[in-house]
Amino acid sequence: MKKLILIPMVLASIIMTIRCDKSKKNELQSVLLENSWTQSFEEKAADNIDIFRPTDYKEFPIARYRQIFKFHANNVCDYLVLAENDAHYMDKGKWDYDEITNQIKVFNSESDIIYKFEVVELSADLLQLKSQN
Repeated sequence: MKKLILIPMVLASIIMTIRCDKSKKNELQSVLLENSWTQSFEEKAADNIDIFRPTDYKEFPIARYRQIFKFHANNVCDYLVLAENDAHYMDKGKWDYDEITNQIKVFNSESDIIYKFEVVELSADLLQLKSQN
């Protein structure tokens, strides 16, 4: 009889441990996102997945345009705007990361969604994003 009571208790503790580990992983991902990320299109392996590296990761080859996102801890961000006259500039906005769907949304100053990505992979030196637009 004691064994029958012990089994559900062990199963419950295992489930709680798994959920806590997942929560810690999601918190870690949010912290890893808080960085300046530069598009590294030379590394692009799949058509619909963009590779980003920390801005100070390496010296990127010269390009006419290379997307940059700076995600700050307070959900404020800076992003590079592609200007028609090649006078690209950084603009301010907000960002949101949904830990359940692994989606990042970037909003402009008028609160319009201008970018929506799924995080495919994230580490300290790699961010792979799949465009959801």
